[in-house]
Amino acid sequence: MPRINNVSPPQVNKSGKGSFWKTVGIKVLCSTISLMLALSVAALMEINQRAKDRRLSAMMVMSNIERFARNLDEISSCMASTDSVATWLLSKPVEELELMPAEELDNLLGQGTALLYLTYDKSTENIFSNSIETWKNMGNVKFIDCVGECFSAMHTVEERWNKWVAQVEESVMDIKEHPDSHEGRTLPAKCLRNDKVRHNLKGVHYWKAWLSYTAATMRYQNLSNMEAIGITEQEVMEYTDNRMFGEENPEMVPDFSNYYKGPLNPDSLTSLTPLDIRLEEVKAEKVQQ
Repeated sequence: MPRINNVSPPQVNKSGKGSFWKTVGIKVLCSTISLMLALSVAALMEINQRAKDRRLSAMMVMSNIERFARNLDEISSCMASTDSVATWLLSKPVEELELMPAEELDNLLGQGTALLYLTYDKSTENIFSNSIETWKNMGNVKFIDCVGECFSAMHTVEERWNKWVAQVEESVMDIKEHPDSHEGRTLPAKCLRNDKVRHNLKGVHYWKAWLSYTAATMRYQNLSNMEAIGITEQEVMEYTDNRMFGEENPEMVPDFSNYYKGPLNPDSLTSLTPLDIRLEEVKAEKVQQ
């Protein structure tokens, strides 16, 4: 049997010296690793949250612009009847229109100058424009610049439109408040003989088309915003629909047919045949008298 020489067993530290510090070192190392992992996870969560906040902020802003464009479309649509009546009034000699009962003519004049003021929700715009944190988090200069141009255009459109609506109202009210200073047999006839009122009636068709053009322009500018931030048009439209009609039933769109009269063709007087017939009846009645 071979002989084993000088084989010593492993040394055991029976005194316990050194093992404490080794244990402490391992614990410190584990704690450090755990802390680094926790910080890394927290950092990743913060990055993800910032990305979500950035996307939501951008979506809210672009939805606000789309809703503004829809507001313009709605006013333009409501002006279809206004445009038709205004065109009809301008197409008839005032001498003939004066034969109509004053109440009927005044009602027609009211329809021909029926205009809505433009208002829109500025809360999203204010949050985006006045929050430094939002600007910092967005971190996209091109997007911020494009959105700023849209907001500026929206303010200009609102101011310009509302100024014109106020002028239309003032031109009519001036005559009604000072009737003796204007020519005509009745108040509505005085209005229809006034150059300012007639100019405003002519402008109805132009301003209706201007609203539609402006709405299309706002949507075109909004496409630049979507491209800059990397969000699709479909996403913005769906988000806007949800905000307007409720997230639970986005497909349920309210029926406004009971609230608005059916629009008349603004480019054709054939849709106003009943008014032509009524005017002829009034003229015939005057002849018989």
